[in-house]
Amino acid sequence: MNAETDAPYRALERRAREAGIEGEDWVRFVENTRVRSIPKGALLVSAGEPVNDAWFCSEGLFRLFYPLPDGREYNVAFSTENDYVTSYGAMATGEPSAFSIEALEASTVVEIGRGVLRELMDRSHGWERFVRLAVERLYIRKEERERQLLYLPALERYEAFLRKYPGLDRRIPQYHIASYIGVSPVSLSRLLRSGRGR
Repeated sequence: MNAETDAPYRALERRAREAGIEGEDWVRFVENTRVRSIPKGALLVSAGEPVNDAWFCSEGLFRLFYPLPDGREYNVAFSTENDYVTSYGAMATGEPSAFSIEALEASTVVEIGRGVLRELMDRSHGWERFVRLAVERLYIRKEERERQLLYLPALERYEAFLRKYPGLDRRIPQYHIASYIGVSPVSLSRLLRSGRGR
């Protein structure tokens, strides 16, 4: 690797070392993955299509969303720098993805093929641990979001969004936040006006 290709792997390499992955295991990973530039507005995954890769976002921003039959879109998560982005369920089962993934900014990712990941896991307990920790993070995030949608009023869901994604409210349009917390953009504007007046 050179300085240009090395940068996207730095955070990943730190996590790999935490899982006990070094030397030849790490070199094999780098040799079998690639760095991709994703333009703003491009889809990494389209709902209804199979998913054969996972990505690690080293720079940029993605949203995961369900396109609804009436044309609306329902945001379920955002992936920012040093975060994974994929439809893990679709990748693991071979079923089509239920949601789409869109780049909200020009982004740089490390692309990891499903076959590469399985081969690494078969060869190394370190890679098994690495993947398990990543999946645990995704599951905890999903469980936390479901709880918020079920139990928290809208203003508290907005405050939870700000805690979870610090600074993201300055990077994305307000209608994406409204979709994520389950209200209309008009309701969110009203909510913020009343919330600030408390």
